[in-house]
Amino acid sequence: MGTVFLDTLNRVAPVFLVIFLGVLLNKLHFFAEQTKADIVKLVFYVGTPCLIVKEIAASDLTQMMDGPFILYVCCIVVALVGLMWLLCFFIKDPARKGAVIQLGFRSNFAIVGMPLAMSLLDADGVALTAVALSFTVLLYNVFAVLVLSYYGGKERRLLPVFLNVIRNPLIIGVVIGLLLSLFKVPLTEGQAPEKILSTLGSIASSMGLLIIGANITLKGFNEDRFYIFYSVLLRNVVAPLFVVGVAVLLGFRGNELMVLTIMSAAPSAVNCFVMAKKMGVSANISAFGVSFTSIASLLSMVVCVFVLRTTGLV
Repeated sequence: MGTVFLDTLNRVAPVFLVIFLGVLLNKLHFFAEQTKADIVKLVFYVGTPCLIVKEIAASDLTQMMDGPFILYVCCIVVALVGLMWLLCFFIKDPARKGAVIQLGFRSNFAIVGMPLAMSLLDADGVALTAVALSFTVLLYNVFAVLVLSYYGGKERRLLPVFLNVIRNPLIIGVVIGLLLSLFKVPLTEGQAPEKILSTLGSIASSMGLLIIGANITLKGFNEDRFYIFYSVLLRNVVAPLFVVGVAVLLGFRGNELMVLTIMSAAPSAVNCFVMAKKMGVSANISAFGVSFTSIASLLSMVVCVFVLRTTGLV
């Protein structure tokens, strides 16, 4: 139990420590308002797409043909989106509703989940995590664009929402990564293409976290505190209970169950804030939501892993 807790702490703590640094730098007036906006654009259009391309291109898509687990991953993400939408029925403000729904279903599986997988799983488990990541990145981003386009903009017709999906840089990154993996285009570690993607992808986890902190204000917290704490409840309690609970009932065990635990108990994705800022839903709720779910995920991850290990399910 102590080792699991320390491993989780070691992987998750840097997320909110960098966010805190962003808060501090903002207090020291490092960021003008225009600088913040420019960094958001950099993370959204450059850093995150490069990270997505690198992660998906490195996975072996031939393993995906092994069916039941990947089918469950896809179905449960869709079901989770629907569940979050139902549980937000009482939120009347579209900007707040869109932010809370996204924080509830979209986990930081790539930036937090992959390091956790390397700490908690064997080589086969890490490979399985990468395969699951390929699908979840695609589904998270498709549904994020759909939800945020609907609740963040004035346009509610299907065609404009679809166009927003296919033009989204994160979706483009997923498609490029899938093509590289399917056609086995090598991204050899240490070679120029891999180095470029790694360097630019690091923007998503470094500048993305800093700019979250730079946009946090106590005034905004007081105004939206109920929605922030409700987002934490959805992401850190409801999501893992639903995803892992259904998986146990369906008979998943071992590495598969641990991958689902990491996927569902990870904090809300950094890009919840970036996309909220770009697409018109509450950036304030999203910023605090990412921060607080990062802290709460320490507890949710440790509890989930401890219960699964003590019951012999993993």
